[in-house]
Amino acid sequence: MLDIETLKSKLIELFHLEEVHVEDLSDDAALFQDGLGLDSVDAIELTIFLDNEYGIVFNSMAETETAFASIRKLLEYINEHGEL
Repeated sequence: MLDIETLKSKLIELFHLEEVHVEDLSDDAALFQDGLGLDSVDAIELTIFLDNEYGIVFNSMAETETAFASIRKLLEYINEHGEL
């Protein structure tokens, strides 16, 4: 089972957020807009990462939107659907 601190570390590394530390990120921080500030290109990169790292392939846009709502929602999705 993946824990929230590990996921935050992976996101920081994946998106090269050098100025951000794990403790700076709220568990409920949005991945896009006012949260981490990710954009549509980052969404593609995150989707590829989830496939490569956890074998997650989204079946619909609604599923993706739910998983990408916040760091906590992404963690829940990974733990429920990923190959850990």
